[in-house]
Amino acid sequence: MPEHHPGRARTARAPEHASAGCRRLARLLAEMVPGARTFRVTLREPARIWPSPYASAYDADGRRIPLNRPRAYTAARWTIRACPEADWTQDHVLDLTTGMLLRPTGPRLVASGGR
Repeated sequence: MPEHHPGRARTARAPEHASAGCRRLARLLAEMVPGARTFRVTLREPARIWPSPYASAYDADGRRIPLNRPRAYTAARWTIRACPEADWTQDHVLDLTTGMLLRPTGPRLVASGGR
């Protein structure tokens, strides 16, 4: 069984060490939003003052793929439930090609095609 660290996000793990739940979720989200390479997941929806799960999809070039509100909410909830050990007080990026959940290091995620 893999070592468990409550409250910590997976940041520098190899793709083969991404949890099975995150890898399975990445496959489902890739089917749900064709062309998406990454999902940025947060508990702060831009139009809300209170916490609300929200996800944004990005293609391989880092361009945002439009999602309707229910799809963005569903993708965020699925990600949060599949990776509960992550620190969800901060944004995270799910790389759909590897299934790895990463914490953004800056305003632009060059390596994983984020915003």
